[in-house]
Amino acid sequence: MNRIIYKTIIRPILFIFPPEISHYIVENFLYFLPDLISKKIFNYTFKPKTKVILFGEEIPSPVGIAAGLDKNCKSTKKYLDMGFGFSVIGTVMKNPRKGNPKPRLIRTVKEKSLINSLSFPSDGSYVILNRLKKLFFYKNRIIVSVSGLNEDEILDNLITFNDYCFAFEINISSPNTKDLKKFINPDSVNSIASKARKITNSPILFKLPRFPELSMYIKIIEAISKFHDMGVVIANSMPVEDERLKVGVGGKSGPELFDHTLKVLNYLRPKFKNMTIICSGGISGFNQTDILLKAGANAVQIYTSIIYEGPALAKDINENLFNNWVDIINEP
Repeated sequence: MNRIIYKTIIRPILFIFPPEISHYIVENFLYFLPDLISKKIFNYTFKPKTKVILFGEEIPSPVGIAAGLDKNCKSTKKYLDMGFGFSVIGTVMKNPRKGNPKPRLIRTVKEKSLINSLSFPSDGSYVILNRLKKLFFYKNRIIVSVSGLNEDEILDNLITFNDYCFAFEINISSPNTKDLKKFINPDSVNSIASKARKITNSPILFKLPRFPELSMYIKIIEAISKFHDMGVVIANSMPVEDERLKVGVGGKSGPELFDHTLKVLNYLRPKFKNMTIICSGGISGFNQTDILLKAGANAVQIYTSIIYEGPALAKDINENLFNNWVDIINEP
């Protein structure tokens, strides 16, 4: 789909509605869109030059979908058709969950940002697993993001989805989910990681928060680095207060997060040279992707910029990678 058509026709119509309703419309349009039509509208042919290796798995592009865009496994197949190399499904909760009260999602159009206090609304692992089973052909391009109100729920989700994705993302960092704060310390991360390794050999990424002090990442990542095939996603949305949200606090995403994402990467990469690091936050196009990959990111995840830029975003980034890169930086 042409970016101009999206920006001049489709996006203005979608932005008439509150953001959650717009998301519902797009999600279900993609869910019910027949595959043959999807391929005609979105189909992108990857070029070998843009492939990367994540945990030994060949991924056709380093540009992926971040957790939150396809919480319930309804649109991942179509995003992969658009040219995204991989998709993170979820964050999945074991039991169905409504999340925080509304309003809980706000657009800031001038900044091209979102502020959300969703707090993991989820159809639950049983429903999502049944949808994911239909995507088995795409298993090597799917990461399942999991979380839980306690450690046991996280581990149960690892068991549930173990055979249906190539990696997991354990989300312990949502700024609008109070229950997660107890996990953000080296002891809890070590406990989750050690128990997870008794359940699955699949690669595991821990999605980390935006700490105010960069040194706060060190002990947590040191705990993660003790285990094989584990990495990090840096980082979740930026905690903010906003009276327009029913709960008053949430997480902000959008272009202004990019400088912090790069700052965290530049701080961590020299200290953890062999760690798989995926960057998320503030990535609006090729320029940000290019900078992060050259700084040592193994891949990037995108969410908010898809809403503002449209489905041609992945294609545009991939084409620029193909035309401007000599070599993509692969896994260390």
